[in-house]
Formats: sequence, C-alpha cells, structure tokens
Amino acid sequence: MNDRLDQLLENYWQGASSPAEEEEMKALLAQEPGYEQEKAFFLGLQEIKRMKSELPENSGFRKISRPTDGGFVRGWMKLAATLILLAGVGVSVRQYQVWQEKEAQERAYFEVMEAFGLIQQNLQKGEEQLQVMQDLKYLHAPHQLFNLNDLKND
Repeated sequence: MNDRLDQLLENYWQGASSPAEEEEMKALLAQEPGYEQEKAFFLGLQEIKRMKSELPENSGFRKISRPTDGGFVRGWMKLAATLILLAGVGVSVRQYQVWQEKEAQERAYFEVMEAFGLIQQNLQKGEEQLQVMQDLKYLHAPHQLFNLNDLKND
C-alpha cells in the first residue's frame, strides 16, 4: 500500500494526478502511519478552503479570484508568432536581395567580357590594317611608291 501511496504522491507533486487519484491519495494518507508532512500540508489546504468559504461578502476582505492566464498567454503567443513571421519574411527578403545582387554582378561580368571580346576583334582588324602601313614605312620616298623616277625618265 505504501508503494501505491508513494506513486500517487509523486504524480501529485509532478502535477500529473487526476482528481480521482488525489481523493485516493488523501484516503490512503488518512489510513497510513507516517507521512506527517504530507498530512499537515493537505490539512492546511482543507483549512484554507474552509476559511475561504466562511468569509462573509461584506467583511472587507475580498476573495481573490485568480485571473485566467489563457488570454495573457494567448496574447504573448500571438505576439511571438508575429515576430517570428516578420523575422522570417525579413530574412527571406534579404536573401532575395543578395541573390539579385549576385545575379546583377554575374550579368555585368559577362557584359564586360563580351565588350572585351569585341575590343579584341576590332583591335585585330586595326592591326591588320596597320600592317599595310608598316609595309609602306620601308619605302624611301613617295617617288618609290608611285614610281615617279620612272615617270620622269619617260
């Protein structure tokens, strides 16, 4: 019987006991020797309930009613959920901005590389045209270019 009482007391202190188990525990406590602290505790609870019920309505003492924590907790939960949602949206927006910046940098890089390719092509064309000018610099005079000496002799 002590094992059952010990189990019921443990459930009670953990807040896992049902009202039926609490009644069984109180009945076992009344029958069992020992457990003086627990008996005093439950007797004290009974005395407080008795005194509370005997208070007259206009005694100057008012009964303290415990406010329900449901609304308070629910409000905090809504606030916490809203903050978490806003934080998630903020992180998502920031990641999207970083992704867009990275995409813009990649596009700019490819456009610059394309421009360098065009510059290189035009530079090669210009070098080919300058090759003709390089061939002309080895001529000694314009008369060699146009064979003016041959024309004077004729």
